[in-house]
Amino acid sequence: MDPLKKNEDGTPVRRSPFKTILNFRDLGQSINGLQSQMTEHTQQGKDYDAKIRQLAVNLQSEDSVNSMKIPNIQYHEINLNGSAYERTLLKRMKYLSLAKLISLMALGRRTQAISVLGKEVIQPGGLVGQAKDTIDSSGIELKRILEILSNAGNYPIYFHCTQGKDRTGLVALLLLVILNIPLDIIAVDYMASEGELLPERGDRIQELRAMGLSDDFANCPPNWVADVYHHITCNYGSSNGYFNCIGVGRDLRQKIKSNLLETPIDET
Repeated sequence: MDPLKKNEDGTPVRRSPFKTILNFRDLGQSINGLQSQMTEHTQQGKDYDAKIRQLAVNLQSEDSVNSMKIPNIQYHEINLNGSAYERTLLKRMKYLSLAKLISLMALGRRTQAISVLGKEVIQPGGLVGQAKDTIDSSGIELKRILEILSNAGNYPIYFHCTQGKDRTGLVALLLLVILNIPLDIIAVDYMASEGELLPERGDRIQELRAMGLSDDFANCPPNWVADVYHHITCNYGSSNGYFNCIGVGRDLRQKIKSNLLETPIDET
């Protein structure tokens, strides 16, 4: 399905087959559809589609409605916005703002505390800045995710965050870069998330405002993929330079390619 296909009223056609799971899609199937003219493409959509759909059905089953975890599913809980990321943001705060944040946290007013951080540190950089900070500070967590993706025994894999566009989008970007998918293809897939999330946009905007962030954080910036990739290449020499920096070497990248490409190509 065309990821940017429109309804008659101009709104994007939602691709998720589930009413209560927004922004759900098979990454391999999406990329294959976008670059069907290319000989090298991911096999995820073709080989694992039925299994992933069954996993999504399990997420909505009556037995798991009140359960945080589904039996017989292996979970890997990785926080991309963990302590290293938090330290990166806190170091940028003014002294008085930091003191205010600490005071609010001590009083149990967490939302207001986050709002102080959001307005002063996160908002100025926007979603691109947020991704850059994650790239620079969360290498350990990103390495762990890519290690999981390198293990053929872990498939099929369903990875997600709150909305499936920011942290999930970053993981998808890095994964697709390893697979040598063109940036323009990655960008089209990333942009598809904006339409997928329209049903809850109003609620999301209210949450963002409470955190001191603008409505723009509910969007998918058209330049996001290009700007994040540019940050990687400018600061680490190349995408492989970044992967090597965080401990994702050539052998591990090749395993990921073997898992997800019909015709894996060795790095030159």
